[in-house]
Parts: sequence; structure tokens; C-alpha cells
Amino acid sequence: MTGQRGAMFVVAGFAGLLLIMAVFSGWQGANRLTTRGDETKAVEEASRAFVQAYGTFDFRDLESYRQRLLSLTSGSVRDAVAGSQVDPVAAGQKRTTTTSVTSVSVTAISDDAAAASVAAVQLRRSVDLESGNLIEERVLQRVACRLIREGDRWLVSEFRLLSEEPVSPTPQR
Repeated sequence: MTGQRGAMFVVAGFAGLLLIMAVFSGWQGANRLTTRGDETKAVEEASRAFVQAYGTFDFRDLESYRQRLLSLTSGSVRDAVAGSQVDPVAAGQKRTTTTSVTSVSVTAISDDAAAASVAAVQLRRSVDLESGNLIEERVLQRVACRLIREGDRWLVSEFRLLSEEPVSPTPQR
């Protein structure tokens, strides 16, 4: 009889230990998900800011365009932006573009690297050099961004325009 009681205490103790371990593990997982959620939001915001800055251009304000991009990039993208020159044709055509991000999805994330997919609508305006007429074009773009963490910031280190398709104008009533 005492042997069975001893075995019950061992089993009850083991079950209690498992319960404590399960509660602790659940708490750690929830804490990790909360932290990861904050990082996911930071990656989303960095991707959104980059695509919007890259896709928004005004021929009258060339230097602020470059400065915005330099503050959001790293590595070879930053080097390319720092060494780039605005195409003189863009100034001649009085080109402006505005970009509005419609969605951002973080597709991968680790402690120091992330990837995101961004969808945006870009409105392009320019003047036809021959006719002098205003040309407007609206396109849907899909952009893939790779980001790295530098200090407490996420910066775009690579990006690729995956697709671009015309958006038909909204019918007027």
C-alpha cells in the first residue's frame, strides 16, 4: 500500500512539474510573439516609407528626394542613391510622381533581417515635350524589399519591382 502511495506522489509531482513547465513555456511564447509583432510593425513601416519615398518624385525638389532615400536605405542601395543623378529628361518633362502604399506584408523576419512585399499605386505626371500636353498615368506596383537592422532601425538593403500594371481610371458619374 505504501508503495502505491509513493508512486502516486511521484506521478503527481511529475505532473505538477510538467504543468509548471507548460505555463512557463506558454508565457515565453506569448512574450516572444508580442515582441515579434512589434518588429513586424517596424518592418512594415520601414518598407512602406521606402516605397512611398522611392515612388514620390518632384522635378522641382531633386535634393530632398535623394535625402529621403538615403535616410531609409543601407548597403548597395544607399551607395547607389548617393552616387545617382536625376535624369535630365525628367526635369525637362516636368515629371512628378506620387505613390500611395495600399498594402504591406512581412514575408520573413529574423533578429537582423526581414523581407516584405509591398503593393502601391503610383500616379505619374509629365509634359509631352513635342505637344506640350500633360500626360497622366496610374499604375499598380508590387515591390519586394529586403531589410536589415542597423541599430534600432530597419533599412532597405535590396528591392525589386516585381510587377507594374496600368490602373484604369475610376468611371465618372
